Amino acid sequence: MAHLATERAITNIMFKLFAVMCFLVNGEVSCTDYDDSTGKIYADLASCEKDAAYRFYAMMDVFERFEQPYEKIEIGCTEADNDS
Repeated sequence: MAHLATERAITNIMFKLFAVMCFLVNGEVSCTDYDDSTGKIYADLASCEKDAAYRFYAMMDVFERFEQPYEKIEIGCTEADNDS
């Protein structure tokens, strides 16, 4: 008797860093989305969030040191495209 084997696609969710920075420009809040310039892809969310926290606090240190005003800065992780 023949045995029918079925393959099941296993999808691994990968993550990448992102940032959203909002500044007051000509009296209006202007926000820009950024992808991580290194293009690093993380195999797990915890590793990505660790780097996101490091980058957030490093950036906040620079903004505070140079008294750079901002409206909103968000750095976090999002799912990477499967073809990345």
